[in-house]
Amino acid sequence: MTLLGSRLSITLDSSLGENEQDANSALAELEKGLRSSKIGEQCEAIVRFPTLFEKYPFPILINSSFLKLADVFRGG
Repeated sequence: MTLLGSRLSITLDSSLGENEQDANSALAELEKGLRSSKIGEQCEAIVRFPTLFEKYPFPILINSSFLKLADVFRGG
């Protein structure tokens, strides 16, 4: 691998990590809203899920999000 190729690889790896970190923190913030005792905050969290999916279209994130939503609706 050339020096330029290795630099590009390092840059791509670090940017992917930051993007995944942002996705995880966004999901954690939405989960906090879902667990809130206030109905308004729960509704806001549910409405923000489609934006999360558009911004971070990672299959693992979408799967975990749907599981969290299903848990909230199952629990009543």
